[in-house]
Formats: sequence, structure tokens, C-alpha cells
Amino acid sequence: IEDEHREVLGRIAYLENLLASSQKILAVIQEDLTEVVEKYGDPRRTRIAVDITEDLSQEDLVPDEAILVSITQRGYIKRVAAKSFKAQSRGGKGVTGHATKEEDEVLFLFPARTLDTILFFSDRGKVYSEKAYQIPDANRTARGIPVVNILSLEANETITAAAAVPNFEAAEFCIMATRKGRIKRLVLSEFATVRPSGLIAITLDEGDELGWAHLTYGKDEVILVTEHGKALRFAENAVRHMGRTAGGVTAIDLAPGDLVASMEVVEPGGELLVVTTGGYCKRAPLTEYPAKGRATSGVVTIDQKALEKIGPVAAARVVQAADDLTIISTGGLILRTKVKDIKQAGRATRGVVVIALQAGDSVASLARIAAADLRRAGAAD
Repeated sequence: IEDEHREVLGRIAYLENLLASSQKILAVIQEDLTEVVEKYGDPRRTRIAVDITEDLSQEDLVPDEAILVSITQRGYIKRVAAKSFKAQSRGGKGVTGHATKEEDEVLFLFPARTLDTILFFSDRGKVYSEKAYQIPDANRTARGIPVVNILSLEANETITAAAAVPNFEAAEFCIMATRKGRIKRLVLSEFATVRPSGLIAITLDEGDELGWAHLTYGKDEVILVTEHGKALRFAENAVRHMGRTAGGVTAIDLAPGDLVASMEVVEPGGELLVVTTGGYCKRAPLTEYPAKGRATSGVVTIDQKALEKIGPVAAARVVQAADDLTIISTGGLILRTKVKDIKQAGRATRGVVVIALQAGDSVASLARIAAADLRRAGAAD
């Protein structure tokens, strides 16, 4: 007991002596820290550079992820993580991709990444730009928000085309076409900096509208289809690239009263699918459409004698057999089907009825959901 008593008194004396000297306290701390370093220390992993500064932007904090962006007929937009659409085997039921209001359907669905720039083209000939991560994220079945909430659109201005740009060297050109048969090609970098109020992408004649815009790579071909059933295929380099505010050149020689119904980029192994206002539809291999010179009248793509019965061409799309289609009527009737279920027919045939319309109703638009886009988005991560 006496030994323990002496030990406690000695410890007390040591601590009192330690507390009385700041130098002794620091020495103990140094000794303890040295022991910690020897036991747990490892080489420094960060580099300290006093004279270097770096600005941190919001984009630096955004993870680079695969997404799908959708825009509906009534102007709702959203982005969804691509992983929400799980790959399914043949014969699967699929999944609901969008909850829309009555008579509202998805018109555009395309893959992107969160750090991509999305270019939006309007019927007024303007282009708007927004980062993909700025588009509100939503779950797979959500409706999204009105596109006017993220773009400074004018009254009654509508989006007619959209494209995702990873960087402005990802594609070389942007090609655009109007309802009255004008076409324009410009270097994509012209759209690298688009102010919030938008930029003029093409100067339009009075009464004309910008209907289509696609990214191209200098050696692509485009095909235009008119309401009267003419189709013209030609090389994109037949259109010289020009300045941002130029009005373009003649794309197709239109007959009186005719208008362009679609402009598409030719795809290897693709087909041209045509639907008329009367609900007739057919698809024909693109090999049946020989390349011609720009500003010519093209070739027949629908039975000309049957136009009065089947109606003018409402829309046309370059498609692949695995793609999905949505046909939308002015009365709100919706038909969803697979391209492979549409009858393949000759270039100059009328096709068959694919959507039964009520009296006074007509086909308004055609949306293509490309299977390749869904695969690219799903495989990106």
C-alpha cells in the first residue's frame, strides 16, 4: 500500500510540475504526435500550392451520367436516368416512360449525358441552348415541366427539333430545313455560345417555319419528303455551309401548293416510313430512293392517284425495324406500334390503314423512339 501511495504522490508531483511549464506541455504533445505519425502516418496525398487558384463551377459538381431527354406534344420536358429503362427481352411488356396529360404524347426522346449541351430549335428559326443537367430530373412516369420554364420562348413559339451536343466538335455541321423547302447548313461551332434569349439560326421568309434540324458529319445524306408525296435524297455537301443569319438555299423544287413534311438524315440499313393524314402508312427501303441533285423535284414516294383518298403526307421518318412509333391525330387519338409491324411496300404504293380515324379527324404527327438511342443510353454507363 505504501508503494502505491508513493507512486500516486509521484504522479501528482509530475503532473503539477508539467502543468506549471508550457514548454514541458509542448514537449509532451510533440512526443505524442511523433508517436502517432510513426504508428499511423503515410505520405501526403495532396499537393499544397499557395500561388495556384482555381474557380469551382456548378458543372464541376455534376456527375457525368447517361440520361434520356423527352419533350411532349404540349411542350413538357424532363430528363430521366437511362438506367430507369431496363433492357428487356423480346416479347416484354415494356415500361411506361412518361405520364402525360390527356391528348399529350412524347414527340422527342433522345439520349444525352448530364454534361451535354442541348440545342433546341423553334419554328421561328431560333436556337436555344441549355445544359442537360439544368433540365429538371424526374422519375420515369413523371410528366415533367413546361419547356417555357427553362427556355425564354416567345408567345406561341414552339420547339420543332432538339439535339444533344457532348462538345462542339462532336459533329461538324447542323443542317436545317423549312416548310417551304429552304435548307441551310452551318458549322456547329456557331452555336457554341447561345445567349438565354436565343439566337437566329436561319432567317425565314414571311410565312415560312423552321421544321427540322439534325447534326451531320460532312459526308451524310438527307432526304426530304413533301405533303404531295415527293421525296428527294441528296448529299449534305450539296449545301454549302454559310453564316448563322443566312436564309439558306432551295432544298427541293416544290409544286404549287406543296410543302415539306419531313427532313431526315439517311441511316445505313434504314427505311423511309411515310404516314398520310388519312391514316395510311407504309415503309420502303432507302435503297429505293436514289440520290439526286439538290433543288430537283425528287421521286414519287406515295401513290399519286390515291392522294385524294388517303390524304397528303403528314410526316415521314427514317426508321429501323426495331424502333417504336407513336402516331398522333388532331383529335387526340394515339397509336403506338413497332416499325416491324408496319407493312413494307414499294416506294410508289399507297400503304395500308394503320389508324382508324373518325370523321373529321386526321393524322397530325409521327414520333420515332429509336431503339439504337435507347441502347446507347443504357450502355453508356
